[in-house]
Amino acid sequence: MRKSLLLILPLFGMTFFPAYAQSTSDQRNRVVQELRSRFAKADTDGDGGLTREEAKAMPRVASHFADIDTDRDGKVSLEEIGRYLAAQRGK
Repeated sequence: MRKSLLLILPLFGMTFFPAYAQSTSDQRNRVVQELRSRFAKADTDGDGGLTREEAKAMPRVASHFADIDTDRDGKVSLEEIGRYLAAQRGK
């Protein structure tokens, strides 16, 4: 029984792992699209950066504005937000 179980487990993984990987990729894409959409709505002047005032439309960004604004130009870009979120996931 144990030997047959060991033969079946890899097949089980090959069947379901691609679906899980695709699901994870789809979820990540949805999150990125949502972030881009929210950023575009918050960027009321359309200059590609959020001032502290514009960032209020994205409360998490507003509350961590100083940490996200790595180049200290008084605005946060979508790239800076992405780097901040990636760093937070790594903690």
